[in-house]
Amino acid sequence: MSLSYACGYVVTRSDEFASAATAILRQHFTSIKFSHANNVRDCFCPNASLSTRSIYIIDVATSGNPIRVGINPAHERGDWLAVNVDEEGFQLGDWILSGFSGVVMRRHCLEHIASAVEAVESGELWYSRRDLSKLAKAYLANEFDPHIAADDFALSHALTPKEKNICLMLLKGLNNPQIAETVNVSVNTVKTHASSVMKKINVHSRAELIARAVAQSTNSPKNHPLNGS
Repeated sequence: MSLSYACGYVVTRSDEFASAATAILRQHFTSIKFSHANNVRDCFCPNASLSTRSIYIIDVATSGNPIRVGINPAHERGDWLAVNVDEEGFQLGDWILSGFSGVVMRRHCLEHIASAVEAVESGELWYSRRDLSKLAKAYLANEFDPHIAADDFALSHALTPKEKNICLMLLKGLNNPQIAETVNVSVNTVKTHASSVMKKINVHSRAELIARAVAQSTNSPKNHPLNGS
């Protein structure tokens, strides 16, 4: 079951963009308090707790990537969405491994921002299918194996067989409806298992789960068998 956001922040140095974005978000999400912050350091939600989440919407066109000021989304609580991202030089893997649950390109920003937040709130990643496909191929080329990652997670974090199976499908990039159809359960059941998986592994988003899995699988002995002497 997905958790409602305790609060949300639009981090931008553009008052015009802040006004437009927060107006759209407040219209679509009446129960979430969206605020404007000029600096990512000033916007961590005081109401956040272990049972709630917050979302940080970063206007990279004016605020830049928070990693540049020493804040790594992959190590923070909450969900992170990059908006006003320039398509030129865009590298999907960089954003996922940095802990962002999605990006909204500049040319579709205000048009897609509410849909992106809704998807991320539901536990989905907001990236184009084309880019995710390219990334999956890159992972395969670098010997990233979601089966190995799921096995390692199951052993190190005591995942149940059902949780391990859900974890595997999350690592394969399936969304909640696809997982529900595959294992023949309800979407809410998938959300419950996915939430349990991420709690055990101590990650707060699918993006962070993927980032952890890539690093873990890269270092796994299973991916680096010893050569015979």
